[in-house]
Amino acid sequence: MKIKILAVLLLLGISASAAINTVALTRSINRYARKVEALEIDEYSIHPAEAEARQAYAEFKKCETFMSLTVNHNDLTAIEELFSEMIGQLSVGDASGARVTKNRLIDALSHLRRLSGVNIDSIV
Repeated sequence: MKIKILAVLLLLGISASAAINTVALTRSINRYARKVEALEIDEYSIHPAEAEARQAYAEFKKCETFMSLTVNHNDLTAIEELFSEMIGQLSVGDASGARVTKNRLIDALSHLRRLSGVNIDSIV
C-alpha cells in the first residue's frame, strides 16, 4: 500500500513539475518573441534597434541556464547565433539583413515555444 501511495505522489510531483516548467518556459519565450517582434528595423533607426536587441539578448542569456535544463541545446544555440547575427548586422548598418535575421529569430523562438509545450511535437 505504501508503494502505491508513493508512486501516486511521485506521479503527481513529476506532472506538477512538468506543468510549471512548461508555463515558465512559454512565458519566457513569449517575452523574448515580443521583444524581437517589437524591434523596428529600418535605415533610420539602426542604433535604437541595436540597443534593444542587445538588451533582449542579455536577458535571454540570463534565462538560458534555466532553459537549458529542459530544452534542446541545439535550439538554444541556434537562437543565440541568430541574436548575434542580427546584432552584428545592426552594428554595421545592414538593415535589410537584420530584418531577415529578425524573421528567422522569431521563427526559431516560435519553434522553441512549440517544442517546450505539451503537444505531439514535444513528445516525439
